[in-house]
Amino acid sequence: KQLLISPTSRLTRTPTPHIQPVLFIDLIRFTRPPPFQKTMSTYSVGKDVQALVADIGSYSTKIGYAGDDHPQAIYNSTTAAVRNGQQNSKIRCFSSPPKRDFVHRALEEDDGSYELVNPVDPVTGWIFSPPSRGRHPSTSGGSPASMASNEEGNSFGGDAWESHELFNLYLQHAFQNALGLAPPTGTVNTSALDRSHHHPLLMLDKPHTPPPLRQRMLEILFETHNVPATFFLRDAVAACYAVGRTTATVVDVGYSSTMVTPVYEGFVESRGVLRNNACGARAVEERVLEVMDGLVVKQGGRKRKDRMKRSNQRKFEKSGAGASGDGTSPTKGAKHDASGRFKKNEVLTAPIPDYLMPLYQVRRAPIYTPRADPFHHWSRMALAREIKEMGLGVAVGPMGYIPSYATAGGVEGEATAMDIANPVNNMFLTSAKLPYTLPDGTLVEITTASRCDIAELYFGNDEYNTTQREKVLDESVHQLDEYNREVEDFIASRDGDDEDDQTGASSSNAAGDPYSNTSYRGEKVSRHGGRRNKQTHYTPGTVSAKLYSACLPYLRTVPPKSLNDADAGASRTGGIDKNDQYFHYFTSSSPAQMVCDAAFRCDRDQQASLLGNVVVCGGGACITGSGGVGSGLGGASGALGAGAVAAGSPIGDENAFPDRLREEIEAIVHRHTMGWRVKVTSPNINERGICSWLGGSILGSLGTFQDMWISKRDYEEFGSAIVNRKCP
Repeated sequence: KQLLISPTSRLTRTPTPHIQPVLFIDLIRFTRPPPFQKTMSTYSVGKDVQALVADIGSYSTKIGYAGDDHPQAIYNSTTAAVRNGQQNSKIRCFSSPPKRDFVHRALEEDDGSYELVNPVDPVTGWIFSPPSRGRHPSTSGGSPASMASNEEGNSFGGDAWESHELFNLYLQHAFQNALGLAPPTGTVNTSALDRSHHHPLLMLDKPHTPPPLRQRMLEILFETHNVPATFFLRDAVAACYAVGRTTATVVDVGYSSTMVTPVYEGFVESRGVLRNNACGARAVEERVLEVMDGLVVKQGGRKRKDRMKRSNQRKFEKSGAGASGDGTSPTKGAKHDASGRFKKNEVLTAPIPDYLMPLYQVRRAPIYTPRADPFHHWSRMALAREIKEMGLGVAVGPMGYIPSYATAGGVEGEATAMDIANPVNNMFLTSAKLPYTLPDGTLVEITTASRCDIAELYFGNDEYNTTQREKVLDESVHQLDEYNREVEDFIASRDGDDEDDQTGASSSNAAGDPYSNTSYRGEKVSRHGGRRNKQTHYTPGTVSAKLYSACLPYLRTVPPKSLNDADAGASRTGGIDKNDQYFHYFTSSSPAQMVCDAAFRCDRDQQASLLGNVVVCGGGACITGSGGVGSGLGGASGALGAGAVAAGSPIGDENAFPDRLREEIEAIVHRHTMGWRVKVTSPNINERGICSWLGGSILGSLGTFQDMWISKRDYEEFGSAIVNRKCP
């Protein structure tokens, strides 16, 4: 028995008398694993080579070296690009590289055909593209050979997904421009090595990313960028590592949504993952924009228009636009025509917009011509984001704050008797206002009550905020149903084309499903039996169809009918968990209620640890308190932290958001468990937005982590499905 436990060890012991040696050798041969189940190789990082850590979020992309305390490159995930809608042989989704400097200046005189693109889908949070976005080469008439390369001669070994092409371009931009690891495209330097091929990459992804998408990103990393090793880490687990925890409930307040993920002993409990698309930094900026538009009309008024008209008149006269056309400077009589009548200037009579104008539009005075809708709205959102980050647009109110727009028997927007009776509201309504000068020179004053009203999107349970969150939930579910129908239609249109799209194989299923959770790189080579078969090549259209087929179960908003409660009970023993077979993450609850719901979805012995430890991270949580207004109320802004400013300052406590969240969670828990204490941990406000990246940086620099890499040899041996085994 001792010899059978370790069949690969040397036969130094004498076998027992009742076992024949020949039979013993047959037992060893019988217990050996099949050739396709070989032991995984181990990748070790050299002493002079640092691992890279990358995090592609919905707002920004962060990449840097493991062991550093800050990413080396942070750039916006939203870029401007021209989609390739022509029916030609090119398989690129974009006809030109994406442009990044598009906020404060125009790309073209009229922005051309540029559109805003982002690899992260705002509905699901995945690096995902529905069939209606981008262009699929299945509709083009090019041959597979001509579709294998673009006009520059660079091969593109990917599918037609717009998000995956952006994923590839973002990493290429980071390697070439941000980190300087690769020579620029088009340069010929045989002596310089492509140093990006020597750095392993630790990739952060969302806790609810389906396995097929992780497998596709793994293929891009190994096939296109040729990284020596990689590892996929859940961002919630990385956030726990950043604050020194292995068990906690992570509240990630991102740009497009707020996600709550329970992490128990370093593993994500997928049953408790929740997502609220209404509680994100983008929704807060939309509210800031609405408040600023109202202040422009209310406080600017007619005086603002008269002042801007006089400024436009002086600019018009100074520029010489009123001259007679000979290029000379304007004279005193330039305002009159040849008959002596006053010339009416149509340029100066252009209407002045009654909203918050971004800087580029102010510089186009006196016409104020806006850009295309996506760029114009993004520029206005960038200005609202600047106001929010200065602490002038949003502030976290104390516990018990009632929004001024609460409709408790009154009219929306008016103070009711309930508001007047609340001492907290009276203090904020009578507090000092904060001045802010708009790009057009208009001075507006922002009240503290309006700042706290916006932040109640995260904490308020009043009728207005509850209705808004439920409305966004219905829209998200409807959009996900649209994705589901689009994917089903796309798969149905590709059913009869699989046999014609591949070369070197007799049928589409000869090599297996490439994005199955149990297959071993079936679309490339077959390892069964220990021999290599002929490679099977697929066109990008077939790859897209197979990937959509694998992602289809995860896009459904209802559980599959084939699974019942008995099947779900066997999920923890290796069966199929019905919670993982459909998109069950949407909710309309507030973040405090989401924390309690996520913990209660887990096992009973895990709930105490998950409810007692909460980690707050994300750029949307970088909201300060209301300054010294509520310092004597004992609320979220009552006790100033170590990094907060003094009382009376317009910028309040940087720990106001975690403190208010802790009080809201305790108020919910105390309904059934009195005296329960909740510990909320969060990095300082400078590191809160990069908390997940810091956790990945810490993990990638540990010596004990080096055995966990997915090496290139593992990928070639086991295929892309290895990511689901080594990266849970």
